[in-house]
Amino acid sequence: MLTRALSFAPLLLALACTTPGDTMPAKPKEPFKPSLSLRPVAISLARGATQAFQAEINYPEGVRYMRQPVGWRVVEPEGGSITGAGLYTAPATAGTYHVEVRREDFPEITATATVSVK
Repeated sequence: MLTRALSFAPLLLALACTTPGDTMPAKPKEPFKPSLSLRPVAISLARGATQAFQAEINYPEGVRYMRQPVGWRVVEPEGGSITGAGLYTAPATAGTYHVEVRREDFPEITATATVSVK
C-alpha cells in the first residue's frame, strides 16, 4: 500500500505546480521605472512675460493620483516665480534662469528648463 501512495506523489506535485495550458512560467514583470519630462526645455522671454510649463510623468501600474505629483521651483533667487500649475513669470532683470520640476512621489527625479530673459 505504501508503494502505491508514493507512486502518486510525483504526479500530484507536477499537477500542483502547473496551470492548465501553461508550458513555461510567466515572465516576471519588470520593476517600475519612474520618468519625468518637461516642456519646453529652453525658452526666451521678455521681462515680466509668462510661460506655461508642462510636466509629464508615468505612473505605476494600477495607480492614479488626484493631481499630478510634481513640485515646481525657480532655481535662482530673484529668477522669477512659478505657480503650482507650472506658470512661470519672468523677473524684471535680464539673465539666464532655470525652472525645475521634481516628482513628489520619487523626489530624486527632476527635470530642468533654461529660461533666457531679455
